[in-house]
Amino acid sequence: MHRPRTFLSPGYQDNLGWGYATALGAQHARGDVPVVSINGDGGFLYTGNELATAMRHKIPLVAIVFADGAFGNVRRIQEEQFGNRLIAADLANPDFVKYAESFGAAGRRAGDAAALRTALREAVAAREPTLIEVPVGAMPSPWEFILMSRVRGR
Repeated sequence: MHRPRTFLSPGYQDNLGWGYATALGAQHARGDVPVVSINGDGGFLYTGNELATAMRHKIPLVAIVFADGAFGNVRRIQEEQFGNRLIAADLANPDFVKYAESFGAAGRRAGDAAALRTALREAVAAREPTLIEVPVGAMPSPWEFILMSRVRGR
């Protein structure tokens, strides 16, 4: 996002499923501007069925799904704050490339940053509904980075 009013976010602790559905509306409203939805696997699965809407109405939204096989924030909090007592945090994911293709959308998998960059460029250029799966491990907590940026005045 390089211009004002081009970044939509409910914040770090957002409603699961908000990202893809909201980005789909934004892409439809601003058909002249490429929109990219960035999702975790758990959140994406709340509204991933909206790939059907993207296909039916030819909405060229690009979705990046970072797949760690868990509600990652929930899992990390349970590990760190509740003595590793885990409940309802792990997921049984589909193959996201095949999932996208089952709707007729383009599906890609990117195993590293360079592959993601290439897949994203190609998806934006193609102007068709696309899902890019990025398999990842556990993500670090963002809170220390947020606190550090506040201390530095950013």
